[in-house]
Amino acid sequence: MRDKIVCKDSSAHVATVQNNLGVSIFKDKNVALFRAQDTVLDCGQGVMVDFPSWKAMREMLETSIPEVQITVKMLLRLAGEAEDEVAAGVAEQVKLELADDPRRSGTRAKALAHSAAVVRPPVKKQKVDSDAWLAVELPEYPNNIRLVTTNISENYTSLLEEVATASFLAYDCQWSPDFAEATDNPIALLQLAFPNSCNTYVLQLPLLEKGCPPQVRRLFETPSIPVCSYAAGEIDAHKFEVTGINIDRSSMIDLQPWAEAEMGENGNVLQGWRVGLKRASSCVLDFEMDKTQTVASSNWEREELTTAQVEYAAMDVWVALRMYQKLAPAFKDP
Repeated sequence: MRDKIVCKDSSAHVATVQNNLGVSIFKDKNVALFRAQDTVLDCGQGVMVDFPSWKAMREMLETSIPEVQITVKMLLRLAGEAEDEVAAGVAEQVKLELADDPRRSGTRAKALAHSAAVVRPPVKKQKVDSDAWLAVELPEYPNNIRLVTTNISENYTSLLEEVATASFLAYDCQWSPDFAEATDNPIALLQLAFPNSCNTYVLQLPLLEKGCPPQVRRLFETPSIPVCSYAAGEIDAHKFEVTGINIDRSSMIDLQPWAEAEMGENGNVLQGWRVGLKRASSCVLDFEMDKTQTVASSNWEREELTTAQVEYAAMDVWVALRMYQKLAPAFKDP
């Protein structure tokens, strides 16, 4: 079976990966161009993504199936990821030269490709306001708590859709204790909260193919997307690196000192006393968290987490997001 790409929005087969260049038109645009060794996607809006192979594109989409259902939204997400790779220096920005209109002649596209490439028109990119959501107060509990344990679940698909448009997120993470001096365990559980949807996700990284999804990883590695957490610091940053995520530390926001300042605890902090999330939640948000010690000290690497564990993990990250909303107007750097 030949690899092929199908666009749901066009209700028709778009193109097939084969020896000859294949072109198909959707809404008066060249939707996709394929070659035997290269995969070039015209995503519209002046964005073109060039992959070294069909396999490379499948890896970015995290699928091994021969037929991939792709929407316009997914094409634009791929373009955004390619742009991030160019900014990170792992891809090259090049110009595609088309000799003729490919709709008439089927001419080949000439491109240099590393892992991905992007070409954009000289249009000034609008800056995304990562704090636009602050004006609408978040509820005490998230709309949904989604457990992600496999790459082929609805929760996984929903996660990737949110990641594609995210401009801000809160996180928390859990790992097995490093009891022995030589151990340095990676993150086992990664919790994410998105303000626009009010959804939370609990990712069991050891159960996911290739661990942390690359789309999620790029959120932490992109300096333009702020990520907040309570007690975010060097330990978190190190654990992200051990897990294969080169987190951009300039984008990390630690809510703990904000909460301590709001509570008037700076004097105690200087003496070495730090305020935990439970107490900070009570004082700053007037919200009592259920911090049952049995759940807190439970095994976070077990394959089947209990309902109590999932809810506990989700509320940790949700409370952190609400705390950011409460304190950012006073403590965020202008």
